[in-house]
Amino acid sequence: MSAYSQPIIRFGLVTPAVFNVLLLGGVLAALGKLADIRKEKEERFEEQTQRLAAMKKLEADIAPKRKTFADQKKLLETDPGQLFTRVLDAVLPKFKEIELARGSLVFPLDRGRVARSLRTDAARVKSSFSGGFGPMQEALLQVESLMPQAVLEDMKITRKAHLLTQQEHLVMEMTHTCWKAGEAKP
Repeated sequence: MSAYSQPIIRFGLVTPAVFNVLLLGGVLAALGKLADIRKEKEERFEEQTQRLAAMKKLEADIAPKRKTFADQKKLLETDPGQLFTRVLDAVLPKFKEIELARGSLVFPLDRGRVARSLRTDAARVKSSFSGGFGPMQEALLQVESLMPQAVLEDMKITRKAHLLTQQEHLVMEMTHTCWKAGEAKP
């Protein structure tokens, strides 16, 4: 090899070949990176499409129930004491006085154990009933199902005999704490 051909081979063939191989490697690496990015974005798009479909399905399920939710919200915003009285007044006429009779209904001013831990307005309701076990269960079921904000704080059931008929009946004394929906207190 001559002194003239050696630089031509070195700078005319080897250097461009190395440069082209490096350029090809860089292009292939960039294409791989772009393919990974595209795959990740397609997966995100599919996930987002599935989320949107699930949201539309959920919205279709919830839309007919909006009126019920509005009624429940209205129910939670009413005064708990009045609502409690209204529920009991609706339940009691279903039974004879010997089956279920309201003994007392008192609204104590102290907050009680449960209400102390709440950060919202709460009312306590102490009530007592006398009668049979089944009607008492139904009255309690009505209170708890129609008043989701009522929490049973205390319940005491005792057995007593009726003075005139000498029949035994139960006396149930309950204390409910009813919270009122609204802004939380600090």
